[in-house]
Amino acid sequence: MCSYDLGSEELYVVKWYKDDIEFYRYEPKDDNQFVYFPQPGIDIDLSRTNSNIVFLRTVALDSAGSYKCQVSTDAPTYSCVQAVKDMNVIILPLEGPQITGGESSYDLGDNITLNCTSAESKPAAKLEWFVNDQPVSEEETDDHGIHTNNQNLQISSKSLRLKLSEKLFRKGKVTIKCEASFYDTVATISKELTLLGGEQDMHGEVIVDRTVGK
Repeated sequence: MCSYDLGSEELYVVKWYKDDIEFYRYEPKDDNQFVYFPQPGIDIDLSRTNSNIVFLRTVALDSAGSYKCQVSTDAPTYSCVQAVKDMNVIILPLEGPQITGGESSYDLGDNITLNCTSAESKPAAKLEWFVNDQPVSEEETDDHGIHTNNQNLQISSKSLRLKLSEKLFRKGKVTIKCEASFYDTVATISKELTLLGGEQDMHGEVIVDRTVGK
């Protein structure tokens, strides 16, 4: 929406730009009052667009950018004012992160290495590891950065290095969770992996039970 108050002056033209490229104008005194200049990411519904509002029919990744509304008055002043606003496009993942790596069983004292990979999204998910619902220190993780696929969606990856000790077990099990978050509040999805150990013989074999969390 582009709101303006002309006072006693007359409107000459309203122009809309995306990333400094004009895509729409309204010129009330022209025979063709509404003019649309197509460009990627801009799909205008002309039936719902007027001198104040530009209505985008659909929004895609390439709709993101810097939008500018420029208002000019008619003679004799020909004054011009403008406002700029950035628009971001967020695409949430369709599923939770995936935990890979590791073995089907462990012995106490073994080192565990697991990898967590987010589903594709925009922006990339922020990944965090938890052991028994407690966040893991950065010293025990390796951030592998962000990969951008051919659809311009992003995938993040982070691994966990953990030594399996008796103190980690709570009632015979260790719960390892990878959590993916977006802007801290938009969405939180996680996946869990549970290590089960015998309560009487904590030095025995540890079996891996992969379970999906929230």
